[in-house]
Amino acid sequence: AAAGLAALPLAFFLGGDAANALTSSDVRSLTYGQIKGTGLANRCPEVDVTNGDIALEKGSKYKITELCLEPKSFQIEEEVAKKRTGEIKKEFVDTKLMTRATYTLTGIEGPLFYDKDGSLTFLEKEGIDYAATTVQLPGGERVPFMFTIKELEAKSSSPSGVSVGTEFGGTFKVPSYRSGLFLDPKGRGGTTGYDMAQALPGMEADGAEGQEELYKETNKVFQVTDGSIEFAVNKVDAATGEFSGVFVSEQLSDTDMGSKAPKKVLLKGIVFGKVGAATGEEDY
Repeated sequence: AAAGLAALPLAFFLGGDAANALTSSDVRSLTYGQIKGTGLANRCPEVDVTNGDIALEKGSKYKITELCLEPKSFQIEEEVAKKRTGEIKKEFVDTKLMTRATYTLTGIEGPLFYDKDGSLTFLEKEGIDYAATTVQLPGGERVPFMFTIKELEAKSSSPSGVSVGTEFGGTFKVPSYRSGLFLDPKGRGGTTGYDMAQALPGMEADGAEGQEELYKETNKVFQVTDGSIEFAVNKVDAATGEFSGVFVSEQLSDTDMGSKAPKKVLLKGIVFGKVGAATGEEDY
């Protein structure tokens, strides 16, 4: 939960990277040549010094731009057996990131406004809002998932705007890791390819065990699941409208187009964004 997130030290989420934080001015001062091949393009900027609050008026239209989410921790829910008691319980375990530096969401934007019930609401509309990511469990199993905040509707109870301690929370949609055009090793797909693999029809008709597994492998589906996220602001620059903080997100992993049970994914990291007045020229 995000309750108390803002009170946690940033080093809790970032480890040793807190000392190497980048500001938006640092990023803008770099050339393409200076960024290429360094991994800096996968980094989210941060606000270095808190300077006032971002005041917002009810009835006025605002927007959040340059929203960036950079995960620092990737955990998967697994059944873990206790050594002494043998008790099996579910808990989130640490994983090894297998994806190269392409897993950050950035350039996200959308309207920010006070809705009818007085909640400060942000609606995600566009940007680089998904990233295919793979992590490896301690046992060697690899878990792919689509890190995303598509169609996020996040609300805050802040009465006057964005300030240190402001917390947002909401739900979003997680699209399938693969599209309907993807073909599995036997040439089966959701919208193209074979309906079933050769020699399988007889196996499916004999009434023996394994029918459900065969059906799931053959019947490809594009699944959309739900996820939730909470983020807390811990630094604000009222002069530029920028804010930064930490986030915790929970979603499901890939189902291999319906053939596998998904796993719960827990992500923790940093968030950055910029609040400004809506100009009326936006597409949302």
